Amino acid sequence: MRPRYEVAAVIRTFGKDYINTHHPNAYQLRTLRAIRNCRTEAMGGHVDHCSACGQIIISYNSCRNRHCPKCQGVQREDWIKARTEDLLPVAYYHVVFTLPDTLNQLCLYQPVLVYGLLFKAAWETISMFAIDPKYLGAMQGMVAVLHTWGQNLSLHPHLHCLMPAGGVSVRNKWVNAKNKAKYLFPVKAMSIVFREKYTGMPKRACQKQHVRFEPVLFKQLYHNN
Repeated sequence: MRPRYEVAAVIRTFGKDYINTHHPNAYQLRTLRAIRNCRTEAMGGHVDHCSACGQIIISYNSCRNRHCPKCQGVQREDWIKARTEDLLPVAYYHVVFTLPDTLNQLCLYQPVLVYGLLFKAAWETISMFAIDPKYLGAMQGMVAVLHTWGQNLSLHPHLHCLMPAGGVSVRNKWVNAKNKAKYLFPVKAMSIVFREKYTGMPKRACQKQHVRFEPVLFKQLYHNN
């Protein structure tokens, strides 16, 4: 069934007021325009003709913008199907790593750096706990997906991680998780390690890239020397 309301309809109705009030940048304006015009005559289209029955169907083109809910639906289903085929016949855990809102400005101005370090810190944290014999004693795998916005459409960078309940030991043997499916690793301990790993990463990355950096609560953004 078609939804009663679509994002495109909301943009057509309230888009001008939103633009006049919030003054989005050029990239955001292109995104709004793409979603608004997706699969309408504004995007152009093509005609399909059945030689057997003579039926003619006009189909309008998609915008193919990565933010468009219409265009991403099929790609999302394909991605889920591909990941399902990769799953092992074991239980899985869902772990989320979140950046504090004090880094929001930094995320907007240096997204590649900040989000890249988020992946790096999350994987180093998981690997450290997994290889520890006290918790697992094996190398683990991980599928991670970055979400930059929350359900209320505000900036909320966080990483969704899917991990199997076990891993491969140094002897190439499968090792099951030791927690009897209650949890993967201690949450509080992981939080402390992740915070310590991530805290120093932006400063070191800036020094390596010769970018000026102020560490105090990340209040000052990057500026080229």
